[in-house]
Amino acid sequence: MFWQHRNLILAAALLVGWLAAPAHAADLDCDTVEDASDNCPEKFNPTQSDIDGDLIGDRCDSDKDGDLVDNDVDNCAKDANATQDDADLDGAGDACDLCSDGTGTGVVNKRGCTIDQLCSCDGPEVDQAWRSHDKYLRCVKKKAKHFARRDLITRDERRAIVLAARGNTCGAPNPQPGDNDGDGVADAADNCPSDVNPSQLNSDGDAFGNACDSDKDDDTVLNTGDNCPVVPNGAGQGDDADGDTVGDACDVCSETGLADPVNRSGCSIDQACPCEADEDGNPWASHGKYVRCVADEAFRFRLSGIITKEDVDVIKTAAIASDCGDRETVCE
Repeated sequence: MFWQHRNLILAAALLVGWLAAPAHAADLDCDTVEDASDNCPEKFNPTQSDIDGDLIGDRCDSDKDGDLVDNDVDNCAKDANATQDDADLDGAGDACDLCSDGTGTGVVNKRGCTIDQLCSCDGPEVDQAWRSHDKYLRCVKKKAKHFARRDLITRDERRAIVLAARGNTCGAPNPQPGDNDGDGVADAADNCPSDVNPSQLNSDGDAFGNACDSDKDDDTVLNTGDNCPVVPNGAGQGDDADGDTVGDACDVCSETGLADPVNRSGCSIDQACPCEADEDGNPWASHGKYVRCVADEAFRFRLSGIITKEDVDVIKTAAIASDCGDRETVCE
């Protein structure tokens, strides 16, 4: 009898406590956004990213950019391009292709770039030669590893790419009679006979390759003062909405912080690897994935001479110490 009475008291106390407890709004995906206002109530998406503004979050939107072409067949899934134009036929549409010049054979990433373009034999930038063959080789190794992680190439293909890079002379010119700069192009046909540029890249199509052209885009503004050195913007040199020193004509990333170092596309490391989501707009699969992205971007910035080795160490340490990519349980 005592135990029955005691159980009744406990049950009553629990009921009172439950009634007195504050009501919790439904949050099925545990992303801290209530289902009633969540644009993807069944997908973890705390940023609520919605590129096309159709109130369907990118994580569950079959047409993220709203161009009436489904993501799985859209050659620029995050940039509206209903016509699907692809001038270089590399599978990445013109609207999102960052490597449209000279794409040859080879697998491309989502930005339309091959490993050869990301690690050009000429150098880390269009007018900057490699400091050594080892610097070039490190770039190829990193990019090949990244492509393999993305299942763009197989492990065997990755080994073959690295082996070929190890055996070439990129970053290690070999001057010979008739080839003054040792880039493998005879002086008589070389558009920069005194500067290493085996690809002979020539953005403006004049008599001088980018490696030795003082005005690579032929917009009458010399490279040293041009905020878009390979995109003609002579009349728009003052157009730099976010003040990051990269002109609007070639700035891929707007709203860059004034103090943030940026690459020639106007993108900072934070913009390439935002804390909230990966390059596809999805929450990071893990903290490690986020740190890896930051480390890879910092490596690219270092190769291009934008930041120092000490800067790289500071950036990587900060990324490791952050909670970006962590997925703490916020509901049961």
